[in-house]
Amino acid sequence: MKLFLLTAAAIISFSFAQAQNALINVLSQNSGIIKNGGTSFAEITINNTDPGVYIDIYKLKVQVSVPSNIVSISNTGHVLPTGWTIISNDGFTINLSNGKDMIAATDARTILIALKANKLGGPSTISGQLSFSDGISPGANPGFLKADTYRKHPCEVNRCHRPLPA
Repeated sequence: MKLFLLTAAAIISFSFAQAQNALINVLSQNSGIIKNGGTSFAEITINNTDPGVYIDIYKLKVQVSVPSNIVSISNTGHVLPTGWTIISNDGFTINLSNGKDMIAATDARTILIALKANKLGGPSTISGQLSFSDGISPGANPGFLKADTYRKHPCEVNRCHRPLPA
């Protein structure tokens, strides 16, 4: 009887202990070229690469940093998936949470972060980092696997006497 109860407890515990795998991609629109004084977006894609496990609410924290010497993150104009929230934005680093958005197995979310060009310069780097949290609003106790969770992409501010590609 004890063996039966021990086996049942192990099976129940195993069914609740599931690993998750997520991936972050960072792209800058217009090949990373922004006209001085203009605006553009950093495109952040979060992928749930696990074929069988959902990413639960408040489990992901995304941090995006921009080169503070040439661009800043706008206070408005971002395009977030439904349920996502901005935790903080100091103008050069923005922190987001998947909030009330459960991400299905093999599904993805795209986030557009509004950028403003402030000074000629570059190329420089926009970076993104993905952390896992405890699932409690807004998410704490982060941990991550660096191989899947850190990406960067170039950004440049120029005079652009020619129109930018659409």
